[in-house]
Formats: sequence, structure tokens, C-alpha cells
Amino acid sequence: MKPQANRTPLILNVEDREGPRYVKSRILHRGGFSVIEAVTGHSALSLVRQHAPSLVLLSAKLPDISGLEVCRLLKEDPQTARTLVLLTSPGLAQSRQRVEALNCGADGYLVEPAEPEELLSSIQALLRLRGAEDAYHRTSRALHEHEDMFRQLAESLADVVWILDPATRRLLFASSSLATVCGHSAEQLMEDPRLCLERVTPADRARVEAAVQNMLRDGSMDIEFGLTLPSGEPREVRARAFPVRSHGSADGTDSAQAAAGSPPLRIAGICQDVTLQNRAGRALHDEERRKDQFLAMLAHELRNPLAPLRSAADLLQQLAPTREDMFRARDIIGRQVHHLTRLVDELLDIARFNQGRITLRQDLVELRTALNTAVEAVRPVLDGYRHTLRLSLPEQPLPVRGDLVRLTQIFSNLLQNAAAYTPAGGVISVEAGFDDSAPETIPDAVSGGQVTVRVRDNGTGLSEALQRQLFDPLAPPDPAAPAARTGESDIGAHARSSAFPHDGPGIGLTLVQKLVQLHGGTIRAFSAGPGQGSTFTVTLPVEPWQNWHPGSGKAGPRRSVPRRILVVDDNVDALEAMTMALQAMGHTVVTAPDGPSALARAIDARPDLVLLDLGMPAMDGFETVRRLRALPELRGARLVALTGFGQPEDRRRALAAGFDQHLVKPADLDALTRLLDELDQQQA
Repeated sequence: MKPQANRTPLILNVEDREGPRYVKSRILHRGGFSVIEAVTGHSALSLVRQHAPSLVLLSAKLPDISGLEVCRLLKEDPQTARTLVLLTSPGLAQSRQRVEALNCGADGYLVEPAEPEELLSSIQALLRLRGAEDAYHRTSRALHEHEDMFRQLAESLADVVWILDPATRRLLFASSSLATVCGHSAEQLMEDPRLCLERVTPADRARVEAAVQNMLRDGSMDIEFGLTLPSGEPREVRARAFPVRSHGSADGTDSAQAAAGSPPLRIAGICQDVTLQNRAGRALHDEERRKDQFLAMLAHELRNPLAPLRSAADLLQQLAPTREDMFRARDIIGRQVHHLTRLVDELLDIARFNQGRITLRQDLVELRTALNTAVEAVRPVLDGYRHTLRLSLPEQPLPVRGDLVRLTQIFSNLLQNAAAYTPAGGVISVEAGFDDSAPETIPDAVSGGQVTVRVRDNGTGLSEALQRQLFDPLAPPDPAAPAARTGESDIGAHARSSAFPHDGPGIGLTLVQKLVQLHGGTIRAFSAGPGQGSTFTVTLPVEPWQNWHPGSGKAGPRRSVPRRILVVDDNVDALEAMTMALQAMGHTVVTAPDGPSALARAIDARPDLVLLDLGMPAMDGFETVRRLRALPELRGARLVALTGFGQPEDRRRALAAGFDQHLVKPADLDALTRLLDELDQQQA
């Protein structure tokens, strides 16, 4: 049976007598109802199925079947069972007839003749009752749907969702994950939610219990605490709760009670596992702190060479510096510029290593060559501190596979560090040989042996905390270390304990460790304590003898012939310094401060070589080199990018733009000499 679409209630008036039927229909029309009529029981049944009236005004006496039978048939049919039936009967109806009518399913009984007001009131009362029933069913159905949706949503969340009755202190609802967290059954937890407190860590239990008591009074809570799962795993939990109050009566009584501090009707809450978020937050905080420490250490490292550079510059700016002072200033500037260059290179090497962009040459290297080269590189530093160097190398070769330049860098850094942390007149020793676990003489077929190099000094030594974090410039300080109490890392305190300028252990030793690891080796540091010196031990795998083929020596560089060189740079000081260096080497130099000037001067100068800066305003080096390539006057000239951008991507971009070579600032005389030698060889 389709529901009635018309908003006006439809009444079916069933009466076989024409006069009473007419009167009742007139009353119903005046009462605002729509009316259809039937004179027999069977026609009434048909009209009910066809029109689904809101109510049937049914006479007890009909010509075919009685009204009682019609009512019984309507109520037994599921299609029409909910149709309201108001049964009418002529006067003097006995109570037995009323009982029979109600037993047949009639919703009401009216004795005729009835006053119009009584008839309309009876019908409206039945319609109101049916409306209330329908509203109740709709509300119940919606509540069940919402409750089911709420349960599904709560169970799908990883967090624990719960609802508490503060009056009885019992859980009305809790998602199943609560039982998993607390280790008790859902039934136990619903009866006694305080069982959850058993899993709270002892250090937080009193604080959590106090927060729960406050929550029972005002319904609010927001707290973080530690929790131990039944498996023994520690977790961090954030519990939040908020009060659920009734909407209040029309006079605002409940609102007034809430304002007066009465307990809430319900308390809803959520428990969220914040272990990962808190760990990530602490890790980020530690990274920020370590970054600040690294920047502080880097600033210290940079100020060391900048201070003597500043002093040397001030000396040269005097009105009449002596010849001796000029030579001293020149030597200071040369040493400190080399220091700064090496520091920047080490930082870039560390960055390339972390990005996986460092590649090593896989040559067969005689390690004694790398050690001797490292000693020669550091010899001026050792002499400056008046240190004694004891070098102990075996007579037989020490074959390893790797990069000779990088191996030399490893040991020169270790020697630089030993010299810096040893008071003047100290003793530094370098011992190399095969590992004690390997035979003294390694046969040709042996593979898997090790070469060990030890660099010892009798300097300031290392604390236990510094030994643990020595190779990590971002390592947090040891809380037990004295430096940590002053807000400095142990590295910084150790650096200040030396009265000598140095590179510092933070950057150089980090690079040393990474380079050793790239060669398949290990590095260890040992010290008996502050003031008792240090020993750095590098272990590298031995290359089998049958693979050892010493290379031939390389011829020395040829002396370059005088050239015409165009230098383009917007930095006036850099332009002047490069010009002076090239002129001192016997070359003719033309300068230009920008790209447009370089294009104009290149046509007249017809240079053999162009040294071109990349980062210039107006027209950068990439655009300038493209235009220089288009000039017929520069056909055959060598165009070299001279820039501070030294990453592999910078080199690739420069070569793609048309440069023949990429040279990183600051370029020393050796680099310029090699560049000019290559030019001579190409044109020979």
C-alpha cells in the first residue's frame, strides 16, 4: 500500500444509509478533511487498498458484511494493518459490543448519533496518536542508524573512543581497542574503567588519577602519560575528554545547573597513541639543537683563519710596512687562504658523501706513497709547531685498492689534527704495517689481509665523551661532560683548551671517517684521558699481490708559453688579484667587469684563453659564453668557467652551456699552470 501523498488527511466514510452518510461527510469536509465514501464492506476494503486513507470511519452495520468483519480483515492484512479504524454504532450499544469492536482491532469506538465536535475530536485524537507513533518510530530508526554508524566509525579508528556515565562511573561505550591496550576484557572494563590505570607508568599514575578526578567533576581532561602494553612495550598516550550535557528545559534550568558546576550528563573521550609523533618531535628538536651546535662549531672554524687574515690585511694597509712585514703578511695570507679552501672543500666532500655523489678511483695504491705525500703536505705545519715526527714504514710495499688523492687526504687530515692538538715541541708518530692477525710477510696469493696505520701524539688527549662522538660534528653533548653544563659541546670545550690555531676535529675527522669507510676500512680513536695524548688507527683491506702492478712516474709539468687571457668577473678584488697572478706568470691580461664588456673587448683582444665568472648581474656567465662562442674572433679560444659553484650539477651545466672546462674558486697557481699546460699541449 502506497503512503498517502496529499497533506490533507483522507477519510473513508463507510455507511450504507444515505442520510447519515451525507451528514458525516459534510462534518468531515467542514473539519478540513478530504473524504471518499463506500456503502458496502467489500467496497470499503477495495478503497482502503487503493487510496490508503488516514482513517476509516466505519459503520458497524453494513448490507454485505458487518463492520466488525471489515475491521478484522483490515487489521489482519499487512498491507492495511496500520490503517486507523473508528467504528461507529447506533445508540444503546452495549459494553459487549465495544469489547468486540476493540478486539477486532478498532482504534476507537463512537456511539451515534454523535455531536460534530465529538466526531471531529475523536478523529483528530486518533490522527495525533498515529503521528506520535510514526515520529517515535522514525526517531528510533534514526537513533539505531546513528548508533550503528558511530560504532563502525569508532571501531575503524586506531584511537580508543569511549563514553562514560559520571554518575555511576561506568563506561557506556568503549571501542574494542581499549581491551587490547589495557589487557582486560571489555566486560571488566565496562564495569570498572579504573582497571586502565594499572597500565599507566608508575611515574605518571598519581598525575593521571588526579586528572581523572577533575574530569568526573567538570567533564574535561587533556593529559599525556606513559603506558605499558600487555606485551611490555612502552607507549605514550594523549587522553582527552569533554562533557556532554542535555539541551536543557524551556526555562533554562539545566543551563543554570551546568553554570553552577553540576556534573555533566555524559563524558566522551578519546585516547590517542602519540608515541611516534612525540619521538619525531624530539628527533626534530635534537636535529635543530645539533644543527645549532654544528653552525657554532663552523663559525669557530671559520673565524680561526679569518682572524690572521684580517691582521695581515691591516698590516699591509699601514702607510709604510717594512719589507719583512710584507713577507710575513704574504705568508700568513697564503697559509690561511689554503686553510679556508681546505675547510670549504671538506664541507662539500661531506655533503657529497651524504648525497652519495662521491666516487673513488679504484687504483692499486702503494700506501707508503700516500703516507709520504701526506707528511710532505703537513711538514710546514709540523715545523711551525716545532713538532718531532717519527715515521715508521715497512720495507715491503703496502698495496691497497683505492684513490691515492683521497688516501693522502685521510692521513694529512689526521696529521693536521694531531699537530693542532699537541702543544709546541710535541712528538707525533706514524706507524704502518700489516695487521697483527696477518703474517709478517704476505704471500702473493693472500687476500683479505689488513694494513694498519697508527697516528699517535702526546697532545691534549680525549675524554670518554668526546671519543664516543668524535666523528660526528652534529652529535649531542654527553650530559655528564663538564662542557654540557655550560651549554657547549665537548668538541667546543676541547677546541678551546688548545692555545694553537687548528681546523678542529668536527669537520675534518668526519670526512676522514667517511673516506675510510668508502675504502672498505675502519678508523678508531683512543685516549687514556685528557692530557695523555691520542691514537688514531686506520685499517684498510690489503690488495692481493698478484694484482699489484706499480705504475710509472708522471713527467713534470711543462712551462707554459705567454698567452693573451681575458678575465671576466664582477668582483673587483678577484679581478685584480687574478690579473696580478697571471701577469706575474708572464701573460698578457685583458679584464672585463661584466658580460657586455667582455663581448666588446674579446673582439679586439682575440684572447687564447677566457676565464669567465658565472654569477654576474645583467648577463650571467652562461649567456656570455654562448655569445662568445658565436664570435669568429674567438674561434679556437679556450673558454673556462671560474666560479664558486662547485657541485657536479654546476660542472655539467657549465659544460653544456659551451665551456671547455670548469674551475672552482679560489684557483691557485698550480691549477692555473695545469690549465695553461693543457692549452699548450692541445696547440702543440
